[in-house]
Amino acid sequence: MRKFKAILMTALVVSLVAVPLGSAMAAGEIKLGTIFSRTGSLANLGLDSWRGAELARIVQNQKGGLLGKKIVFINGDAPNPKAAVSETERLATVEKVPIILGSFSSSISLAASAKANQHKVIYWELGAVGDKITERGLKYVFRTCPTGSDLGRDQLRFALGELAKKIGKKPAAMRVASIYEDSAYGTACASGIRAQAKDMGIKLAMDESYNHKATDLSSLVMRIKAAKPDVILESSYENDAIMFFRQAQEAGLKVRQFVGSGGGMNMPGYNKALGSSLTGYVCNVGYPGYNLNPAYAKGIKELEALYVKTFGEKPNSVFSVINYMGTMALWNVIERAGSMDPKALVKAARATDISGDNTLLRYGIKFAPAGAKNMGQNVLARYFISQWQDGKLWIVSPAAAATPGRSLQVK
Repeated sequence: MRKFKAILMTALVVSLVAVPLGSAMAAGEIKLGTIFSRTGSLANLGLDSWRGAELARIVQNQKGGLLGKKIVFINGDAPNPKAAVSETERLATVEKVPIILGSFSSSISLAASAKANQHKVIYWELGAVGDKITERGLKYVFRTCPTGSDLGRDQLRFALGELAKKIGKKPAAMRVASIYEDSAYGTACASGIRAQAKDMGIKLAMDESYNHKATDLSSLVMRIKAAKPDVILESSYENDAIMFFRQAQEAGLKVRQFVGSGGGMNMPGYNKALGSSLTGYVCNVGYPGYNLNPAYAKGIKELEALYVKTFGEKPNSVFSVINYMGTMALWNVIERAGSMDPKALVKAARATDISGDNTLLRYGIKFAPAGAKNMGQNVLARYFISQWQDGKLWIVSPAAAATPGRSLQVK
């Protein structure tokens, strides 16, 4: 009996010691949620986007974390909008995270951010460009990257500006076709192209959507061929972009340049599938990768080295850079908020005014205020121009950011 009592007392002492110790460990962490496609057709894009946020978490933890605490990610997998809603619900109600970071895909972001907002959880969008994400008046939604309409706007500006000059045609003489996948991402890009064309008094030679899950785009290719464009402005994901390019070649469609809007046209798989046929033939208006001029993007080489050290391979795409920068901006907001209280975080986010000199990509971060049509959108965000040359995607514009030794080519 005495032996049993001794064991019981020992267990009681251990349990009393363990509870405070466990609470102290929990109190020493800031748990944040992430929503990215980790499986499914968008997994390549989603995972590399998440890696940028993960690098920012590692860097900040090396500096001592936030508010004296270690940052921990609780990761959710969202291969589609339905899964995004359920994962956001789990993160908000079961994991009780105060902030969710995401998400690359506009459709996933629209679903997840609406659900997070219902729970008064900050949704911090790093890469999805659909305009509607920040046009619904959602108090707890903020986005650090540019929008889809900005993307489309810059596609057309580039086509009728630098590209037209290189081709040797006046802007008014350029025939431009716009094709886009019909989800939130593609339609936002097309809307920007349309609006910019109207502003410039330009009539598009073609303006047509398609479903990115389609298994045959040959009829679309033939309609474009009949329109005889000089340039095709394309907003696609990876698999549909590969299929469209192949079928365009098979049909003998000839244009001076394809101008993509990020998406799948800047992925390694796109280059692997299409190879040398892309060289000097496909540009992208979108996010920059690690081959920015290091004199422009200070710290970019160190970040690339950390990527390789952390994930055991070279960067898979351009998406980790933009996600890294946007996540570092979130750390700035949390530090200024001084707590994880939703009201304090919203107040700090709205007061954000980070100059371009203090960001990796040299553009500032300042959110559209409450009451604005695009409330929560970073109004200082902008894009870069890259081009496939010799099996790699090189930055070609603006000149100060261009990869040393690289410039725009036209076939």
